[in-house]
Amino acid sequence: MPHLSSVAPTPLAKRVVLLVLDGLRADLVGDPRFPHLAALRDSSAYTVDAITVLPSVTAVAMTSLLSGVGPAEHGVYTDRFRVPDPHRALRTVPHVVTEAGLPSLGVVRQVPWLIRPLAKRIVNALGLTTTHFAAANAHSLLAAAMPALRGQQTGFIVLHWPDCDAIGHRTGWMSPSYLAAVARMDHALGALREELAACRDDTLLIALADHGGGGRVPTHHDSAHPLDCTIPIFLDGAGIIPQTLPDGHSILDVPATVLWALGLAVPARYSGTPIHQAFQAPRRMLDAATAA
Repeated sequence: MPHLSSVAPTPLAKRVVLLVLDGLRADLVGDPRFPHLAALRDSSAYTVDAITVLPSVTAVAMTSLLSGVGPAEHGVYTDRFRVPDPHRALRTVPHVVTEAGLPSLGVVRQVPWLIRPLAKRIVNALGLTTTHFAAANAHSLLAAAMPALRGQQTGFIVLHWPDCDAIGHRTGWMSPSYLAAVARMDHALGALREELAACRDDTLLIALADHGGGGRVPTHHDSAHPLDCTIPIFLDGAGIIPQTLPDGHSILDVPATVLWALGLAVPARYSGTPIHQAFQAPRRMLDAATAA
């Protein structure tokens, strides 16, 4: 009998929205200064003790999030994005979603015009059928995503909000400027959740950080220090049982969970495992399988 994580169940969500809160420290979850993060925690299946990949930098983590594998398999080891090596034959989350006849969309920060052709090649190689670029802050990126959030009711949408990371590199993680950036991102998170409230039964929101920061170096995050590598993961909406998830999850469990929740088979090559225990329906399925 195949392993349960490789079997596509009846879809638990019509749409998955993946929100990457770049550089958000896990130890800020629950801080009263950030009420929307606290509200998300309270309504979700969550952990503040998950781990990211090494090296703990954005390009590596984002490539892992979209490809389902670690850097040894996808080949990105630095904080410089590049076109994936075609010889590695990655089956990214957007590829699997598109093959199933569902749309996939990315909304990411605008890049300097000289490298925009390269940026488009990268996102196309990762399989996103549509990509929108906007100013590098959460509110602008949310505004750019609003037409899709209201019109694309199926498939996969990925949002990347870089606010905390950009300020952390300039002034340091946990500096006043960094905390102000977290507050702005928290406000945008509240607006996103308000937008998704009406379709909560059909939409799974997965929010997470790609890395922390300020571990060994106040203005960086590229180390194995716990403050750099520990990340929060939240699953909220369709089929979710609010709970604290057990220890042991990683960023690599997220791409498997995206596909599994959409009712799509998780490629055997993927390194992570769907977070089954977060959902109501799988528990019923498992009980039925045990009784049989």
